[in-house]
This record gives sequence, C-alpha cells and structure tokens, in this order.
Amino acid sequence: MNKICGFALTALLCISFSGKAQSVADGLRYIDNEQYINAGKTFKSLVAAQPTASNYYYLGHYYLMLERIDSAQGAYADSAKLMFEKGVAADGKFNLNYVGLGTYEVFKGRPGQGKILIDKAVQASRGKDAELLYRAAEAYVVYPSNDALEANRLLDMAIKVNKNNADYYNLKGDAFMLKNDGSAAANNYDQAKRIAPNSAKGFINYGNILIRAKSYQKALEAYLEGMAKDSMYAPGYRQLGELYYKAGKFENAVQSYAKYIRLTDQRPENQYRYGAFLFLGKKYDDAIQTLNSLPAEYNNSFKYRLLAYCLAEKQMPADGLANMETFMSKTDSSKYLASDFQYYGKLLIESGKDTSKGLQVLVKAVNMDSSKITLISEYGKKFFDAKRFTLAAEAYLIVINKGKKTNQDYFNLGNAYYFGKEYIKADTIYSQLLVIQPQSLMANLFKARCIGLEKIDHDQSKGLAKPYYEKFTLLVTPENIEKYKKQLTEAYSYLGSYYAIRKDTPQAHAAWKKVLEFDPENKKAKDGLLIK
Repeated sequence: MNKICGFALTALLCISFSGKAQSVADGLRYIDNEQYINAGKTFKSLVAAQPTASNYYYLGHYYLMLERIDSAQGAYADSAKLMFEKGVAADGKFNLNYVGLGTYEVFKGRPGQGKILIDKAVQASRGKDAELLYRAAEAYVVYPSNDALEANRLLDMAIKVNKNNADYYNLKGDAFMLKNDGSAAANNYDQAKRIAPNSAKGFINYGNILIRAKSYQKALEAYLEGMAKDSMYAPGYRQLGELYYKAGKFENAVQSYAKYIRLTDQRPENQYRYGAFLFLGKKYDDAIQTLNSLPAEYNNSFKYRLLAYCLAEKQMPADGLANMETFMSKTDSSKYLASDFQYYGKLLIESGKDTSKGLQVLVKAVNMDSSKITLISEYGKKFFDAKRFTLAAEAYLIVINKGKKTNQDYFNLGNAYYFGKEYIKADTIYSQLLVIQPQSLMANLFKARCIGLEKIDHDQSKGLAKPYYEKFTLLVTPENIEKYKKQLTEAYSYLGSYYAIRKDTPQAHAAWKKVLEFDPENKKAKDGLLIK
C-alpha cells in the first residue's frame, strides 16, 4: 500500500472508531470526502444523542446527498423529508429544515413549490444566516433545478454576512459552471484557494475548469498542488485518475484511482470504474478480481463487458465468451461499441465455438471502426499458418472487400486459395494482382503453377504458363539466385519441355543448361541434352 494512503487510512480509522465525539463539521467533512458511511454514522449518532432541529436537518441533508449519488435507491429522499419534518416539529423556528423541505421539492422536480419553502426560510432569517443562505443556494446548484441566477443571488447574500468561507466561493464557482462561464467560475475558485490555502477543494475545482479548457498540463499542476495541501481529499485522486486516463497514462490512472477507492466507501460504481482503469493498465487479474467483487445487486451489464475483455486478454476464451454474451443479452444494441464486436469475434474464434460467425462479427467491428481490419488480417495469417486455408481465404477476402486492397492482401488471398487447392480461384486473384503489379515475382510464379494445376495445359504444349515462368526468371536478381534456385529449376524445366515439344532444339537446350546450373544432377535436363 502506498505510504500516503496507508497514513490516510490509519488516520481515518482513528477518527471513525475512537472514543472522540463526532460533530456536524465532521459529518460534513466526510460527505465532502465522499466517505458516506462515516457521514451516516456521525449524523445518526448525533440525532440519537441529541434529537435537535439542527441534527435532524443535517441527517436529512445526508440522505438527500445519498439520493443524489444513488437515485436508484429511491428511499433516501423520503427519509430526508422525514428528518426535515421532525426538525420542524422539534423547533419550528429553526429555518434550515424549511430549506431542506424546499430542496426535497426541487429534487422531486417541483422547483416552484421548493422555492416557496426556501424563500420562506430566507425571509424568516432576514438574510442574516449565512449557513442557511448557503444551503438554500446549494438546492439550486447541486440538485436538478440548475437555477444559477438564484443560487448566485443567495450566495452573494451569504458572502455579505461572512466573506471568509471558502465553501461559498466554491459553490459560486459551481453555479457559474452551470452557465458555462468558466472565467467567473475560475475567479471564485481562486478566491476559495486564497481563503482556504490548505484545502484541496478549491485547487481541484480550479483544475476542473482547466480540463474543460483542455489545458491538461495546467490542470494536472492544479490537482497535484491541491493534493499536496490535503492528501486525504479523496475526490482529488478521482480527478487525477480521470486526467491520467485522458492522457493515456493508465498506470498513473490506476494508482490515483486506487487511492480514491481506499479513502472512500468503495461504492460499486467507483469499483467498476477502477476495474476499467485496471483493464486499461493491463492489470487483468486485478481487474477481474475487482469486477467479481462487485455486489450481486449491482445490476450493471457493463461489468460483463469488462470481464469479457479481461478474460479475452488472459486467453480464457470460453469464460470470456460467456460474459460477452451475457453483456450483449442485457444491453441495448445501440450501446454496442466497435471493441465489443472486436472482442466478441475474437472470443468466438478462439473458443472454437463458431469461427465463421466470429469473422462476420469482426466485420461489424470494421464497419464501426475501419482500423479493426488489421485484426482480420492477423487471423487470416493465423489460419494460413495452421493450414486452415478455407478460413484464411474467408478472412483475406473480407480484408480485400473492407480494407484498402494492398498488393499483399491480394497475394495472401491467392495463396490461401492455392494451398487450399482452389486453383481456379487462385488463378483469378493472381491475375488481378498482376494487373496491379506486373513485376510481382511470386505472383508470376504462382500464376504459372495454377495454369499447370488447373490441367488446362497439363502437357505444356500450349505454353500458357510460358510468359509467367519467363517473367519470373527475368525478375530474379543476381543476388537472389541462390534463394530461388529451386523455383528457377522449376521455371526452366517447364521452358525446356515446352521448347522440346515445339522441336525448338536450341531454345530447349538453352533452358536445360540453365536447369543444370541450379541442379547439376537433374535427370530431365540431362535427358534433354542427351547427357549420360
């Protein structure tokens, strides 16, 4: 474990489980650091010890924060409302609970009703309660109303009461971000940094502005400066991880996100993200372990996608295929990526379940991302090397139909047909290649061979292969003669036989002599030259 993280965790454990009484400030700090379990314990213990209007409000605030980050739970918002109502019952003059009830209405999509309650609380406090004004503004920034104008109005009132609270400026920056006013947001985050120079939050928020402006190096500097101020501010490590991910520095992303995970509640969605970073960092075993540790109730089909990817990289095609098919069965097809088809095709092929289907699935990947064509080329070579020539031809034909049709692609397809004994198809492909590249040494040779193997000129009397064998001999350079001795013997043997059939003795003898240069004991050549 990283020394910094180890220290942070030790400190957290001491705070959470020591006999020291917890305060509202502690609970809010936990929320700020995304340590929601500790926050919940703190606020619940405060209410149990002292069921005051204030403690009810902050417990309700905690529930609303939970609802915001995990709306699937559904019950948190109603729990928040119940706490605010209990707060009102405990002390009807403690106006923060009306702000809480108003925020609840905003969250439920009833901003008009929410504003009535919030305005009532603001008026009752005569605009003199900075904390109330701040929480009221929060309702318009954090929750779905997105009323930046009203939020800024309330924050300006809060700042008049207390101009030295960094939280007010951080939230004001967030409000300007809703309006896409990066300059005004940056000014407020700067002010937050000046007021709280040892807090990471302002620096992290400022870095987020720079990310939007695509000033990644400056953003990195802001993040690192913030984390140097407070190494326990968990969201900072998350943002660092995301920035390193954007930069393709996956090892750094993994390290940063690991710190984030260790300092927070290890929420399933964060664990999933961590698993994604581990995959990108090629830490497949760790990624598989992380993804498999997700709770069963975490019903996110994308974990099966990641598991399939990892298992494919681990050369475990059967398990990978099972996860990929689970992902596809649980996910709308509009959300499929080119990489999904890439891995699905790969898994189908390497599991041996359905190779032809696997190739067609890879075509879908190519249709979405043309760069994936290289994978089909690679499988073409694998099939060819394994003497699975029909599959090799299928792969190379896809490459020619979908790719840029290089000369090598044509040659590969021709060879797949040739060695698969489909000589007519091979002949056709070599002919196409020779139109494009008439100086192709091997295309001339294999074209000549196909003519013989097709048995359309089996006795050489027609000389159909003659121009191709002749071209081959002319294309072999002096420095390559040794390399192609066997093929040159083949070519000149054909020419010797052709001229002998035509009774062109001088030409036949010239060819037989060339044969003997490469193969001195060649019987056919010796017989042609009447050599005993």
